[in-house]
Amino acid sequence: MSEAQHTEPATTRNAIVAAIIISALGAIFYNVLPLYLGTAQDSKALSNSQLGLISTAFFVGYNLVTLSAFYWIRALSWRLITFLALPLGGACLYASTLTDSYALLLGLTTLAGGAFAVVYGIGTTIISDTDNPARWYGLKIAAEAGLGAVLLVILPGTLVAQYGFDGMIWGILITLAALSPVLLILPRSGRTVTQPSADPVAGITSDGANSAIWFALLATLAFFTGTSAVWAFMERLGNAYGFDAEAIGTLLALTLIFAASGSLAVAAIGRLFGNFYPFIFSVGSIFASLVILNIPGDFTLFAAGCCLFSIGFGAGLPLIVAEVAELDHDGRYTVLSVPAVGLGAMIGPAIAGFLFTENTAQPVIIATAAAMSAAALFAGLAYVGGKRAARKT
Repeated sequence: MSEAQHTEPATTRNAIVAAIIISALGAIFYNVLPLYLGTAQDSKALSNSQLGLISTAFFVGYNLVTLSAFYWIRALSWRLITFLALPLGGACLYASTLTDSYALLLGLTTLAGGAFAVVYGIGTTIISDTDNPARWYGLKIAAEAGLGAVLLVILPGTLVAQYGFDGMIWGILITLAALSPVLLILPRSGRTVTQPSADPVAGITSDGANSAIWFALLATLAFFTGTSAVWAFMERLGNAYGFDAEAIGTLLALTLIFAASGSLAVAAIGRLFGNFYPFIFSVGSIFASLVILNIPGDFTLFAAGCCLFSIGFGAGLPLIVAEVAELDHDGRYTVLSVPAVGLGAMIGPAIAGFLFTENTAQPVIIATAAAMSAAALFAGLAYVGGKRAARKT
């Protein structure tokens, strides 16, 4: 149903609240991914490489939907398609508890990824319509991490302890049901933009501003690829180091709290220092955490590395997505940050699954360091391109 005639603003307080909550629901799978993968492996006897492909399957569906969002995100009713997508995602996750077929599990996970992508993409687009995207992206990502932290604290000692993988899924479904009433305050559409061209790339020319958008999107992709590789296997890494499973579960929840604190710091400073320099600082904190995580044997040191990593992760993501939004004067390209995140979340765990062994995580750490270097480089090119374009106007 086309609703191009809508003029309802997407920057009201209710719209921002709805965007933050539906984004948390859209990101719920990713934010409980270590626990999800751990319970899936224990329940279905999966190898590490199979485990990495589960995350990849989810983000195949996620990316197929979000890459197409350039065409529909401003044309369809946000409220209607979110009402359809959330139950579909939940139904696919529930169906995954009913099968022992690995191929069917991958298929259902792919469908769930597409459904949750609709929800997350709409939340991201609403925030991009605000007058201070860095602040609201910070709150959005803090809410996503906070919801994941709550689940990682509650589920291991309750539903997961009693029902394993099935309990993990039931915890997600209960959360979806509890927060779904927020859809009643979701706007139908956002601000009016020009009609999209047949190809999103066709609107991108070689001038500084448009080139800068693509560099910022590449920085988002590289950043999330590296961080996802570590996050997806953080639980397995702690397990390989011989740490207590309950302590690891508590630590995972704590890391999400630290990630939320990084995002809240971004929300607090807003545009005070811009996006580029704080982003480079967050990348530096991730480099420091990788050095710490490469030192096995001491749980306190391991926990410190995980928390430092999460601060950099939580701060870096809203900063680089805000950079995309601020460079995107057209208003239609910001949604492409969602598939950039999705591609990173698909590539990172898959690479980590093949590189990680029970003897060492060093190849994963090296790959993550390379991804962080690429993210910093692309962010620098975006910053320079944006400055050059600003001087021309």
